[in-house]
Amino acid sequence: NDADLAFFPILGACQPTDLGKPRLGEAELKNSHHSLKCSISDTSWSIAYVVLPLGHLPGLGDSGSPLIQDGKVVGLLLSVNMHTWRGIAISAEMIKREIRI
Repeated sequence: NDADLAFFPILGACQPTDLGKPRLGEAELKNSHHSLKCSISDTSWSIAYVVLPLGHLPGLGDSGSPLIQDGKVVGLLLSVNMHTWRGIAISAEMIKREIRI
């Protein structure tokens, strides 16, 4: 109820991604198109607040991009405010709770 996050079955063999707890400091938004350095400015059990570099906002279709710290996914990008250069990511803590890892 807190966020609109879809899960779907994977058909075939795969390696699960390590999930970590978001912490304040440097992070990276990464997907198959690009990688953006950013930082986490605040966290709660369900949300991580992301500060993005000026001039390098995520684009259309980047929602759901993993937020990475120390090689672990700590969140998934939910939204970006184009005026403040800040974003919101669903915390991996919330993902763990929802899929009961």
